[in-house]
Amino acid sequence: MRAHRLQLLSVAILAVATAVGPVLADTPTATTSNVEVAASEVDRTLDRITRELTATESEIDKTRSQAETVRRRMLARGRAYYKATHVGLLPMGAGFDTLIAHSTRAERLRKSVERDVTLVQELDQSRTALLERKQKLIARKVPLEMQVKAMAQARAALQEADDRTRAFDRAFASSTGTDHVAIYGALAQNGPASPDEGLAAGMNGFRSMKGKLPFPLAGRAEVRMVNRAGAGGPGVEMRSPPGTPVRAVFAGRVAFSDEYANYGRVVILDHGEHYFTVSGNLGTIEVKVGDDLAAGNRIGTVGGNGLNRGALYFELRHGGDTLDPAPWFGL
Repeated sequence: MRAHRLQLLSVAILAVATAVGPVLADTPTATTSNVEVAASEVDRTLDRITRELTATESEIDKTRSQAETVRRRMLARGRAYYKATHVGLLPMGAGFDTLIAHSTRAERLRKSVERDVTLVQELDQSRTALLERKQKLIARKVPLEMQVKAMAQARAALQEADDRTRAFDRAFASSTGTDHVAIYGALAQNGPASPDEGLAAGMNGFRSMKGKLPFPLAGRAEVRMVNRAGAGGPGVEMRSPPGTPVRAVFAGRVAFSDEYANYGRVVILDHGEHYFTVSGNLGTIEVKVGDDLAAGNRIGTVGGNGLNRGALYFELRHGGDTLDPAPWFGL
C-alpha cells in the first residue's frame, strides 16, 4: 500500500513536470497548488484540441459528401458526353443549326466533366490533408488524456497525503484526561506489569513514569539516539528483528494509525495530559484510531528492510514538542 501511494505521488510529480515544463520539472516535490495549476493548463489544452478534432472530423465528413456528389454528377455528365459524341447518336439529318447546337452542348459537357475531375481531385487532396491533421490531433490528444488521468491520481494522492498530515498533526492538538483509559500499568522489561503496579502508575499519570518508562520492545534491542527529519527533536531507534512485537509503554488511546512521511507505518498513543508516544517504522499495525489500550498491549510489529534488519523508531511528545527520551528511559 505504501509503495502504491509513493507511486501515485511520483505520478503527480511527473504529471506536473510534463504539463508545465522545465520550471516545475526541477521541483523535487509536487504540491496540491502546482498540480491544480498544471491540471488547469492540461484541461484547457485538451479542450482546445478536442474542439479542433471535432471541427476537423466535421470537415472530413463534409468533404467526403461533396466529393461523392461531384462524382455522381461527373458520371452523369460523362455518360451524356459519350452519347453526344459517338456516331449514331449525332443529329445528322436535323440541319446545320441543330448540329452546331449539339456540338456546343457536347463541348460544354466535356468542360464540365474536366472541371468535375479537377474538383474531385481537389476534394480528395483536402480530405487527405484533413485526415493527416486528424491523426496529428489524435496523437496530441491521447497523451493529454493520459495526463488528465494522471492529474486525477495526483490530486487524489496529494489530497490523501494532506489529509494524513492533518490527521498526524491533529493527533497532538488535544489530549484527553486519564479517566477513559484502562490502567493496568506500564510494560515491564519481561511483559505487562501487575494490576497493582498499573493502578498506581495510572493514578499518578504518565509524568510519573519519567526515569522508569519501560521500552516498547521486550528482550534485547540495540538502542541509539537519532534525529529524524520533521521530528523537531530527538528520538530513539531500537534495533530488533523484524516482526518483534511492539507494545504500549503506558495506557492510552490510539490517536493516529496509518502511514506518514518519514515515519512509515506509525501509531500515536495519547496518554493523557498532552503526553504522546510515537512508534514508527512498524512492519504491521494491529490497532485502529480510538482503541483504548492497556500498558503492554500490542500495537504492531517491528518493520524491516528485507535483510532481517529491523528497527523501531520511538518518540515522546508533550503537545507538539518532542521530548528527549533518554531521561524518561533512564538512559
